[in-house]
Amino acid sequence: MILNKPFQSFQVDSLSKRRAAVLLLLFAWGVSFLFLKFPPGDPDFSQFFYWSDDLAKAKDYVAFYNAHPLRTVITSDNLIYLGCFLLYIAFMHLVGLFYFTLYVCDLRKVPLSRAPKIYFTRIWWLILYSVTLTIPGLIGFAVFPYLYLFAIPAFYVRSGLVLFEKMDVYKATLISAKKTRGHKFSIFLELLVISMVYTAIHFLISQVLAAGSTGMFLVEAFLRSYIVLVIFRNMGSRFHMVTVIDH
Repeated sequence: MILNKPFQSFQVDSLSKRRAAVLLLLFAWGVSFLFLKFPPGDPDFSQFFYWSDDLAKAKDYVAFYNAHPLRTVITSDNLIYLGCFLLYIAFMHLVGLFYFTLYVCDLRKVPLSRAPKIYFTRIWWLILYSVTLTIPGLIGFAVFPYLYLFAIPAFYVRSGLVLFEKMDVYKATLISAKKTRGHKFSIFLELLVISMVYTAIHFLISQVLAAGSTGMFLVEAFLRSYIVLVIFRNMGSRFHMVTVIDH
């Protein structure tokens, strides 16, 4: 088991050009705040959760579903929100990958002025790959949620291999699983620590600020944006570790 330096991932402003990290964080913060404060569609899925509970308790699932079809509890506004939420997740992922590119350039002593070219030249392959796997991925998560505990560490350096080693995505997926041998458990532990820190801070904030208040939205949006950069900084450290230090 090989761990990164403790809490090094949380130093997201530690780049040779600190302003780039700060601007990226502020940009993600602004978009996150707007999404939380002014959500498109209807983010209230309480009727669906009640319906799910009733379905689980029903003796005859088919009869219950025929009497209470899903369309009666999921509105078009719910679907609009769900679609926009997926786009928001994709946006945050792209922001994280751009920070990842900046950070790896820093580690490799590559001028940060080259980072946008590296990113925009190769990112389309990752987007295409992600689009083709969206539906199978959601189904897989619904059926085998614990599988992701193993899949995420195995594919942790895939994006770096695509961006910096110029591999195609499918080859990078296989090579990532190979290169992370001996690293998977430590990746899991590091992500667990990051998740625990996020959960603890979020809990403390929720005790101070009222749910649904502008202050809560501002703080939660910042926390989300910050943690995204933390995760991708951690990913960058691990990518550098397995592709440079291990060789």
